[in-house]
Amino acid sequence: MRVMVVARLFAGFADGLAGGVWQPRGAPAAYRLLEALAADEDTELLTVFASKDEHDRRFACGGTYDMPPLGRVVILPWARRNWLAVLRLDGKLREASHLLRCLWLRLRFRPHVTYFTNASFPVAAIFARLGLSRVILRLMGLHPHQYKVADAGRGLQHWFYHSPFDHVICSLDGSGADYYLPRLIAPGVPRSVLLNGVDPQLPDRQAVARIAAEYGKTVAPVVLFVGRLEWNKGCREFVEGVLAVLARRPGSFRAVVVGDGGLRDELARRITEAGAGDAVRLVGSVPHGEVAAWLGRADIYVSLNHLGNLSNANLEAIAAGKCMIILDEDARTHTDMETTRLIPDDAVLRISRDSMEENLAEALESLLDAPERITSYAAATARLAGELLQPWDARIAHELEMIRHIAEEEGPVL
Repeated sequence: MRVMVVARLFAGFADGLAGGVWQPRGAPAAYRLLEALAADEDTELLTVFASKDEHDRRFACGGTYDMPPLGRVVILPWARRNWLAVLRLDGKLREASHLLRCLWLRLRFRPHVTYFTNASFPVAAIFARLGLSRVILRLMGLHPHQYKVADAGRGLQHWFYHSPFDHVICSLDGSGADYYLPRLIAPGVPRSVLLNGVDPQLPDRQAVARIAAEYGKTVAPVVLFVGRLEWNKGCREFVEGVLAVLARRPGSFRAVVVGDGGLRDELARRITEAGAGDAVRLVGSVPHGEVAAWLGRADIYVSLNHLGNLSNANLEAIAAGKCMIILDEDARTHTDMETTRLIPDDAVLRISRDSMEENLAEALESLLDAPERITSYAAATARLAGELLQPWDARIAHELEMIRHIAEEEGPVL
């Protein structure tokens, strides 16, 4: 079968692609599927990366490359034009140019299946409505803007999402797919909501040695946060919560923040102002093996992700058997309803979304007062991992089989 994948040029792919090599970091559901399609003997793959980042000028010209192990790779450019941005036409011109290029690639490649990630959903809609191939729309979870589109039930974007796709696949990340997908996607379109895979990750030995040298085995508990330093990840609330506990109980634990993003300087200033530089460490973005090392050293793992708490990082924390503090479900936005269904209360300590900082501080103090609860939660999480999680190979093999089945469905394709 011939498969054309049109994916966003994810930030984790950009550095490698800019150097002409395939070195993905992040977005494992996307890069592992691409690698599986490229390795499949019965599949001819064309990979198209659509640039959507107005600040990354490295892909302003696009191009076509032979890039092992994927094979032929096309990059669709986007060079921001300020005068069009003032008229709010810049994004529309980008989508129109990407659509025309995808139509040209379709005429030359003639795919049986075209697989679009959500960033190119308008192009996916046109392909589906014109019957140009079997069309799969892949949602990497849902976002508040999609909630609004689903609730509105009208408008151009709603028309796009209500196109006759052959299948819609959404990540099960706690972002409300069970509630919003039936409103966002047209009735009768097959839907699959899939939990990401998790592979056992051996920590990098050098990373373990560095962490052991700094923290040792006899110091206070380590509380870990892993995620992008953006507002929706809850990094502000995490820092404020741990600073509140440290103000009342100096030296009672150490906190580590793994990740980078736009709020790093703000968080660093806040930690310095509180005089907590020795107790709260921002380590920045690190290789995956080093994340595993920090998980191995951590006693308590905290996730305050506003948009869903079944992320890749959280699944890895479950696989590592960590005592976890996460946000409770939000009945208003339907966030983490699936998380509550999949993760029982004895496996994690849930806190309310109202006054997150105070609730986190109270939860941490409750664990510090009863350290046996840390051990109990960790044991329950380890048991849950054996029941809930599957390795990435099995997870991707399932999606690959879905693509094969869709390619083989009867009916004319133009």
